[in-house]
Amino acid sequence: MRHRQPGNRGGSMIEFTLLVPVWLPLLIGTMWIGSAMIRGQQTSQMARDLASMYSRGVNFSTAGGSASNETLTKITQQLGTLTASGNGVIYFSTITYSGNSFCTSAGNPTYGTISGTTYSHTSACTNYGSFVFTQQYSQGNTGLRSSAFGTATGGFDANFNISPVDSVTVAGNVSKFNLITPVPAEAGADGYQSGQPIYVVEVYFSSTGLAGYTQGGDYAYAVF
Repeated sequence: MRHRQPGNRGGSMIEFTLLVPVWLPLLIGTMWIGSAMIRGQQTSQMARDLASMYSRGVNFSTAGGSASNETLTKITQQLGTLTASGNGVIYFSTITYSGNSFCTSAGNPTYGTISGTTYSHTSACTNYGSFVFTQQYSQGNTGLRSSAFGTATGGFDANFNISPVDSVTVAGNVSKFNLITPVPAEAGADGYQSGQPIYVVEVYFSSTGLAGYTQGGDYAYAVF
C-alpha cells in the first residue's frame, strides 16, 4: 500500500514572501550607509589634499590659470560638478592672527603718533586681537553653502589677496576662525605667532540624488 507524503510545494515561496519585508530594508540600508560613509571619507580626504597643495602655493583660483583649475576638476570629479550651477563648492582661505607684529607690518603701529594724533590698537589696528583674512576665494556653486569661517569683504587684488592694511582695519575681514585658543602669545613666545598664515580649505558637495540620499550633503575642512 502506497503512502502519500504531504505536499510542501509553495512553502518556500511563502517563507520568501514573509522574509522580504525584513531583509530587503536591511540590504538597502547597508548599501546606503556604505555609500554615505565612502562619500564622507572622499570629502574629508579631498579637503586634506587640497589644503596641503594650497599651503604649498598652488593657486586654484580663476586667476591661477587653467593648469591648477584642471587639477581641481580632476580631484573633485568623483563627487560631482564644480561649476557655478553644480553640486559642489570649495572655499580657500588664508587667515592670520592680527597681533602686535601684524599690525606693525601693516603700517599700523601698536602705539604711535601720525599727523599729531596718537593712535592705539583700537584706532590704528581696529581688528587687533582677531583672526583676519589675508586671502579668500571659492570655486563652484557658492549658493549651496557659505564658508563656516566667514566671508572676507574687501581689499582684494587680482589674485584675491587682501592687503595687510585692509586686513587689520576692515571689520568685514575678521574671520570666525577660533581653533587656536587661548589667543596666540607674542613677543617671541613658542608656538603660533601673529602674522603667520593659516591655510583653510572647506569642501561641500550636495547629495547625488540616489534613493534614500536626496537631501543634505557632505562637508569637511582641513587646516594647514
